[in-house]
Amino acid sequence: MMRWKALPALLLLLSAAACTPDRTAANAPGTPAGGPTGSPSPTAGAMLAADCGTHDLGHQSELPAASLSCLLDAVSGRRPAVLRVTRLTIEGDPIRFTYTVQQDGQVEVLTDTREDAFGHRGIMRELCNGPAAGPPALEFAQCSTPTPVR
Repeated sequence: MMRWKALPALLLLLSAAACTPDRTAANAPGTPAGGPTGSPSPTAGAMLAADCGTHDLGHQSELPAASLSCLLDAVSGRRPAVLRVTRLTIEGDPIRFTYTVQQDGQVEVLTDTREDAFGHRGIMRELCNGPAAGPPALEFAQCSTPTPVR
């Protein structure tokens, strides 16, 4: 059974409200990238990770198909890649997700809730398998138990 990968906050993110602008112009899918600013560095490796985009999705927007394809292609090809997504809680607080494809095909998911005034504040890490495109974001067949990063 597939499950949403966004912790309980994802349910809060699906409410109808205004969306923030999408910041993808500077980060076109498939371009090299470094670690995300303000969050722990994903996994260091000899190969530069493909940048699958950075998106501020607000409450209702879905990930662009090109970004989903970039990440899913990296998983199937076992190539490093990074996708960064920000969604908003009902109250408007940002929840940041960093999806990093490992060379073994697993996806490291970092969920940063440090700016969520009404929820758990911290960064959680999971290793996930079996990613699939599912509105509004990614679904995974299986993930490890979330563990705190900080």
